[in-house]
Amino acid sequence: MKIVIIGAGSYRVLGIMRSALAIPGVLDGGEINLYDLDHVRSGAIGQYILKSPEHKRAGCKVTWGTSLEEALAGADAVGIILQANKPMRWMLQDEVAYKYGFISSDNVSPSGTMAALAIAPVILDIARKMEKYCPNAWLLNFVNPINIISGFVNNHTKIRALGLCGGFTNHMSDIPRIFGEDKEETDLLVETAGINHLSFIRKGTYKGKELFAQLDEHLSKPWKMCKLQDWWPEGAKGGITNSVTQLVRFYKELGVLIFSTEGDGMDHLMYDEAVAKWKKGFKSRSKADMEASIAKGRAERIEDDRTFQEHLTRDLDQQFWDKYWEKDMRFKPVPEDAFVRVFTALAGVKDLKIAASLPNHGSIHGLKDNYAIEATYTLTRNKLIPVEPHTVPDIVQGVIAGLAAHQTVVGDAIALDDPKLLAEGLLAYPMKAYTPEAKACFKEMLEINKEVLTPNLQKAVEFIR
Repeated sequence: MKIVIIGAGSYRVLGIMRSALAIPGVLDGGEINLYDLDHVRSGAIGQYILKSPEHKRAGCKVTWGTSLEEALAGADAVGIILQANKPMRWMLQDEVAYKYGFISSDNVSPSGTMAALAIAPVILDIARKMEKYCPNAWLLNFVNPINIISGFVNNHTKIRALGLCGGFTNHMSDIPRIFGEDKEETDLLVETAGINHLSFIRKGTYKGKELFAQLDEHLSKPWKMCKLQDWWPEGAKGGITNSVTQLVRFYKELGVLIFSTEGDGMDHLMYDEAVAKWKKGFKSRSKADMEASIAKGRAERIEDDRTFQEHLTRDLDQQFWDKYWEKDMRFKPVPEDAFVRVFTALAGVKDLKIAASLPNHGSIHGLKDNYAIEATYTLTRNKLIPVEPHTVPDIVQGVIAGLAAHQTVVGDAIALDDPKLLAEGLLAYPMKAYTPEAKACFKEMLEINKEVLTPNLQKAVEFIR
């Protein structure tokens, strides 16, 4: 099997590839192409892969520094891991979102929607090149907003795309934390329905027993957050504690169990409260402050690259590969990562369940077939089958249908280069829908992103009245 990763300078690629190479039959005698405009970063990832014990077992060809066309030729799977918008535009959008009473994020938010407009030309170019050089390959999209991108690729090109979220494994740690253990539990099987960053567990077992019965019994008593492992950074501990606490809150208050604890998704179940919280902690910045922040970020990236690459000239023993990740998470294997599971299934090693984003086509009752959604599927070597049609809980049906419509229509507008449709898709965002605040917010955000819009899509502001 040939796997191509676009944006392969991302640190997360090392853990993914170590884990895929460790599984017999996935990449044995195969090929990994690490494509990135920054050949130094992709080369560092490639060199570490070649040094890894997992590569020694599999004997896979690893290349980088090629053209995109060379990379794609004959590929079986193409993973895309990219940042969707530039830092300055993100910061300007934060200002606008909070001014008009919206959250800001890289996915389920007005800012996230703008990110789709910024990255769309790149994704569409990749899909069109895939139609030519590897028409049967799967496009595995990690780029946020996942739902919008996987929706327009599937609905408007010949390429099959799966939206795969980094939060796919969150539940494997967060549900055990509800029960008092900070560990990743693999004996946890769930089926989901919703949209990326706001899906709901509809069915599941935990340690071989029905999940919801255990949850009801456990939460009938006073609950407190468990102690987290010492190797978690302090900042991460705070985020984890908040996420698990909100999981418990929404289960008690609304009777829903969120699949992946992604902040912007959960915020839609407490929108005004979330906006108030973010506004309270937000400090408006001048353009000079923003430029200084961007410069600081560049310097930090240079230092991050230095610390990541400093082991390249050393012989790395098994102790390094087994334990060094406790000091530097960039070296940690991620055997349950969504990409690893998809590679395993596509190689024909075994069929696996995966939560993925793509057009509905009956996977969730009550939503249109073309709506981009997230649900659980069984993936075989070349086929994707819904585990069973589910519904989303009635109490969140409206917000999920509204978000799915919003994201799907925006994706359609991008693919069709239709400004009127884009305006309709933006105004379909269900939080503060059709209000003067929503109209003003989207107009200002379109202006911020004007340089990345096609001439046609720039006219969308004329249809927001």
